[in-house]
Amino acid sequence: MLNIAKSVLLAGMVATGLSVVAPAGAQQADGACIPFTWTTLGTAGGPMPTPDRGEPSNLLRVGDRHILVDTGDGTVNQLGRLGMNLGAVDTVFISHHHLDHTGGLAAVVGLRWMNSFPGPLTVYGPPGTRELVDGLITSMQPQARIGFGVGAAGSPPADAVRVIELMNGQRVEQVPLTVTAAANTHFDHDGERGAPGAQSLSYRFDLADRSITYSGDTGPSPALTRLAAGTDLLVTEIMDFEALIEEISRQRPDMPPTIREQVERHLFTHHLTAEQVGQMAQSADAKQVLLTHYAIPPTPLAASAGRLLDGIRANYAGAVHFGRDLGSLDVGCR
Repeated sequence: MLNIAKSVLLAGMVATGLSVVAPAGAQQADGACIPFTWTTLGTAGGPMPTPDRGEPSNLLRVGDRHILVDTGDGTVNQLGRLGMNLGAVDTVFISHHHLDHTGGLAAVVGLRWMNSFPGPLTVYGPPGTRELVDGLITSMQPQARIGFGVGAAGSPPADAVRVIELMNGQRVEQVPLTVTAAANTHFDHDGERGAPGAQSLSYRFDLADRSITYSGDTGPSPALTRLAAGTDLLVTEIMDFEALIEEISRQRPDMPPTIREQVERHLFTHHLTAEQVGQMAQSADAKQVLLTHYAIPPTPLAASAGRLLDGIRANYAGAVHFGRDLGSLDVGCR
């Protein structure tokens, strides 16, 4: 059963890899239910800042562990608003390398190092993640030499983080959690080919008989639908396509036709409309859907919510929740 924090969530409104055996149960030794909670730290979609939604980032709580899933700009500030100590975060999963999903990673890595929190932080992501983190470490070298003005910093920045790159189909076991990666269609291919080639990953987080599946950015993707089969909670991006195109035309009347065509093609093929979200949720038999990464005009969500819900309802009758920044949803024990 899903328990919704009503004060922070608007609900129901207008490959190869590691061999993993799922844990046998998700109960603590004393029989208590292990908390399994998803918090949408930032719910904006795309690289245009908005006044009421942060860049894409999420926090997964599994018992007393805290895992970031994407780290858009402002991630550490959102954690601060929750009253969370950054040192409590020990793992990050990156879905893909667009800056709206990674712009806050430098602060997550750098501020943990600057505060000498126990580490290292482990960052998982598709190929290219190591190059990304290496660049962040390079940017930290001037401070490493300066320290706090009383000598060089005590430990090299590189010691504060380790990177594990994942490919389509790989699994990671972090007992009692199992994480499975699946390449989706956010880039201009079917998402299921191996290296070389950019990968945009969706993730499924399994805790015994409970699961949360995160789409990341994607177009319609059979691989993601299979990944989400029977999931308790499908956390998915969504786009108000017609309204967004109209807004782009209003803001950029000078956009060359060839660029406009590329933008429209990217939006319509590499992202999900409401109807496609409903189709995916229905095909996957997802128990509930949590919407985030709203690719909509920079207006209040209420302006698009009705259209989005109507589009989903054309194909899916289950519960639909509209995520809000700092909103939490708990996937309780069955």
